[in-house]
Amino acid sequence: MRDRVASLIAIVLLALVAATSYWYSRSLRSGAAQEAARPQVDADADQVTLIQFDSEGRAKYKLFADRMTHYARNDDMDLVNPHLVSLRPDEPRIEAVAREAHADNDGEQIRLSGDVVLTRASPAGEPPLRVTTELLLAQPDEDRYWTDRAVLVDRGADSIRALGMQLDSVARHIEFMADVVDTIQPQHK
Repeated sequence: MRDRVASLIAIVLLALVAATSYWYSRSLRSGAAQEAARPQVDADADQVTLIQFDSEGRAKYKLFADRMTHYARNDDMDLVNPHLVSLRPDEPRIEAVAREAHADNDGEQIRLSGDVVLTRASPAGEPPLRVTTELLLAQPDEDRYWTDRAVLVDRGADSIRALGMQLDSVARHIEFMADVVDTIQPQHK
């Protein structure tokens, strides 16, 4: 009888050791997977100015930020208080500011978020176009901007509220997606 009890205790202890080993092995694997999935930071910088040039060496746009974190694996960047400025000499100047941004693939697409304000210059004597939203996607190389969020666009006393917008600055075309409410002030003669 003692042999059976001793054997039973040995089996329970062996099963407990095997279960603990299995659990420990799984937790190490998941920790390593989480570590591998986490982007590796290769650079942090404060008060940053990034400049993108065209093929002829002219500056196309500048991107300023209070803080930048760069990830080596995919060339992505996280930015705090970004300020994007379009510098195309043949196009109206565009500036976009936000609380934060994420730039994909070395700035090919920039996701601005938090109190986003985009301002597009107008010819002399006309008020600038001003876009306000919470999220704006920008392709600065193409001077294209879009959002699927609520947006307020104003130009002087006139304004448009909508849900979603696409702005192509080069083509000078803006398209609203849904729930468009336009307020136009009468012209005084």
